[in-house]
Formats: sequence, C-alpha cells, structure tokens
Amino acid sequence: MDKSEELKRLGARIKELRNSKGLSQAKLGLLILKDQQSIHKVESGEFNPTYLYLLELCKGLEISVKELLDF
Repeated sequence: MDKSEELKRLGARIKELRNSKGLSQAKLGLLILKDQQSIHKVESGEFNPTYLYLLELCKGLEISVKELLDF
C-alpha cells in the first residue's frame, strides 16, 4: 500500500465534500477551530490526520465518518 497515495485520496475526498457544501478551506477551518493551512495540508495529502481530526472534519462538513471514507 502506498501511504502517500492513500493520503492524497483522502484529501481529495475531503476537498470534494467541502466544495459540495460550498465551504472554503478558511470557512471549514473556522467551523472546526483549525487554520486554513491545516485544512490545505490534509487536502493535499501532506498531513496524516488523526481520528479525532477526522471526527472534527466530519462535524464541520455535517457528514458521518462512513460518508467521508466512502471512496
């Protein structure tokens, strides 16, 4: 398994869901108390988010973890 490719796939999924909700990275960051750069790093696959970070993203996107990981 190529870990960097998996992180890029996850990041692309987060970006897809964020865009479908009409949120900018900065706005999502405000909703979950993270900065825009942090959201960017996750979406670009540069950062491996923790489970708790993923839960925060799901809360901000108003989705379930299952929906986030359904790709």
